[in-house]
Amino acid sequence: MIRLATPFDVEDIARLHVKTWQAAYRGHMPDAYLAGLDPTTRAAMWSRVVGRTDALVLVAISGELLVGFCSSLQSRDANESTAVGEISAIYVDPSAWRSGVGSSLLEATVEAARERNFSELTLWVVASNTAARAFYEARGFQTDGHTKIEERPGFSIETIRYRRRIAA
Repeated sequence: MIRLATPFDVEDIARLHVKTWQAAYRGHMPDAYLAGLDPTTRAAMWSRVVGRTDALVLVAISGELLVGFCSSLQSRDANESTAVGEISAIYVDPSAWRSGVGSSLLEATVEAARERNFSELTLWVVASNTAARAFYEARGFQTDGHTKIEERPGFSIETIRYRRRIAA
């Protein structure tokens, strides 16, 4: 089941955020950085995001468990129009990878973006994360030639922007 996130979901979103980063970014980011990720810090961030009128956070629920989430908003990139939305986060519990949860979250987010009158969606992905890139490409996203270097404590990482047209 996909539904809007509520403040009651924040701690579960934060725990899942850390867990998925530690699994998905192993080999892409230093192990020490991943080991130091803190769900409490993420919970503070997500408590500011969930419920904002300019952001949308959807969660995937299986039984009683939150197994995925996707956050979107108007693009934060300076060169984009107000008609472009951005997926700022999409993460699925590693135990549910390749189960359809990520696809369901992504398509629910695309539909919500359409309803919010966005004509396109963008997202940024770690350039070396070939699994994530293949996931997005299989769902209609294509690179648009934009890259950036994100600075993290003690390291830098290259990200690449993907784009999908969603207008009706």
